Amino acid sequence: MEIGQLEAFDRVARDGNFTRAAESLGLTQPAVSMRISLLETELGGDLFERRGRQLFLTPMGERFLPYARRMLNVRDDGLQAVHDFHVGVSGEVRIAAPTPLLLSYLVDTLGKFRNAHPSVDIRIWERNKTTIVDMLMDNAITIGLVNAPVFDRNMTQLLRLRDPIVPVVGTRHPLAKRESLHMLDLYKYMVFRVSMFPQMTAFIDEVVEQARRGSGGAVIAVPMVMARRLVMMGEGMTFLPESYIRAPVESGEFVRLNIVDMPILYSEPVIIAYKNRDIDEAHQAFVRVLQTLWQHLII
Repeated sequence: MEIGQLEAFDRVARDGNFTRAAESLGLTQPAVSMRISLLETELGGDLFERRGRQLFLTPMGERFLPYARRMLNVRDDGLQAVHDFHVGVSGEVRIAAPTPLLLSYLVDTLGKFRNAHPSVDIRIWERNKTTIVDMLMDNAITIGLVNAPVFDRNMTQLLRLRDPIVPVVGTRHPLAKRESLHMLDLYKYMVFRVSMFPQMTAFIDEVVEQARRGSGGAVIAVPMVMARRLVMMGEGMTFLPESYIRAPVESGEFVRLNIVDMPILYSEPVIIAYKNRDIDEAHQAFVRVLQTLWQHLII
């Protein structure tokens, strides 16, 4: 049983005539007749009976027609699904990132992407950098968002950003009302140490060391998510990527400090993928949306 035979059967059932069915299918009348004959041989009976110049379904033909059309519909659905996959209308995006990068970049990206591609499934994992590289190698995910540097030669970079590190406090913090200040002004206050890359770690370690008196003599090293929450509650100050604190600054929950002698520091998130694996259109579209939203940070 071939698709062409089912198409001929369906068309003749609709038109009631071999000649009109042949015209609809772009075939000759003998070709349509042959397809119907072969199908009848396989099914073991006639599908049509002639009444004058019109063809009508036999009881067996009436019984088989819904199944034939169902098979044709499944074929059409499959072809449409493949077409949609190639143009990025459907498919699946699989991406992983650490928690801070999820909150910084992927929340807004997800919203924009869903509006543009509502038929694409999306799976997002919260993982650390090492695990993300392993997942890319195993093809468990297609793209990952991690902080640079990435030394694994099996990985390729699809997009690289440069995100400024900024000092922030809560609105109730004593420094919140200062128009400008110097690094020395921080030393009597509690500083939460957040480490993302070596230069940032060294810088904040120096700040924390000088601020030991304000923090009660203790080094308070916390994850970024926790530092963000503590500062929002008015507890101390910290240094975080601009993208990570953009929303709370705009909503008035954070105040960005203007420290005139602070060195310039950047976080550099990168979208990575396995080098020897093709990136389908759905993932390319997701990267384009992220790129558009964070155009001002692209290196």
